[in-house]
Amino acid sequence: MKYDKMVAITQAESQRKMNIAKNTISDMLKNMERITVAELVKRTGLSRGFFYKNELIRREMDDAIHRQEAIFKNRHPVAMDRKLENSVIELKIELLKAKAENEKLAEQNQELKRKNELLQQELEKLNKRVSRKEISVLKKL
Repeated sequence: MKYDKMVAITQAESQRKMNIAKNTISDMLKNMERITVAELVKRTGLSRGFFYKNELIRREMDDAIHRQEAIFKNRHPVAMDRKLENSVIELKIELLKAKAENEKLAEQNQELKRKNELLQQELEKLNKRVSRKEISVLKKL
């Protein structure tokens, strides 16, 4: 019961912070004020990390900054290409999978190298035994 209440309080606080950040961003955009993380931190009292780590707020802040840049430079607003963003995310996931596979293969490679060294040592021992027998055969002649 207490755990559920703590979770609910934490979620409510998180939502409150997000609303403060969203409202501040939209107010700054309406008033044609330059949107920066430093200014948002000053106005909201939230941490820098909040604006960088919270994906929804980060996306809204980035969108507002892009719209603002378009206004300041008299350009058309640049719409973020979500398909491109999704493909980048998919490629990052694929890269992580490839890295994990690479580590697994590197471990297998080390194991095979160790086995190869053991087999080479065994081969040397057998070659020595064979050469000793040849010497003993030659001695008998």
